[in-house]
Amino acid sequence: MLTLMESEFGLGKAIKEGTIKWSSIIGTSATSVLAITALITVYLTVAAWKVQQETTRPYFVLKESPKVELGNELSLELRFNNVGIHPAVNLSSETIVFDEHLTAEPVYSDEASIVNEIPKDGASSLVITIPSDEIYPKQLNIDAHYVLVDLRYADPILNKSYNQTIYMKWSGVHEGKLQPIVHVQVEEKNKILDYFQRHSIDPSIRSH
Repeated sequence: MLTLMESEFGLGKAIKEGTIKWSSIIGTSATSVLAITALITVYLTVAAWKVQQETTRPYFVLKESPKVELGNELSLELRFNNVGIHPAVNLSSETIVFDEHLTAEPVYSDEASIVNEIPKDGASSLVITIPSDEIYPKQLNIDAHYVLVDLRYADPILNKSYNQTIYMKWSGVHEGKLQPIVHVQVEEKNKILDYFQRHSIDPSIRSH
């Protein structure tokens, strides 16, 4: 039969062991929380770094309306501005022009490149000249044509390469009046991608 002292000793031992177990559980839980917090911190840091990269990388936009001239041939001038913080190097382009009906082969396809870097707020002009045997200029009405420019360039600071595909549409000539170049509507894009597939046009353009 246990004495009162032995009972108290056993009870104290049980309480002590229970306290140790609970302390272990609490310590393990705290360690897990710290580990998860560290992982979240790392994730947020990496995400912030990626966002910062995207805000500093070179990026081209058309700040000015493209120029259209129609004389003995059709001439389109597109002026691209680098609105990013970093310069762009090895700028090259692939341009394709095709009728809005999306049935015939492209009337124009060409590549161009620039040696010099394009700094922040710098600009570069791309001139597209389509000969008269492709688009006869002496007409009162000329169908609209899509103009796609695929830009490829690199960021020398981040050491990364980028692609941009610009979708535009020259509205043609209507009753002798020269029409401007406008942006392509969202619903037109899938039709253009189908056209590319039918005519086996460079998939690197179709993917952007």
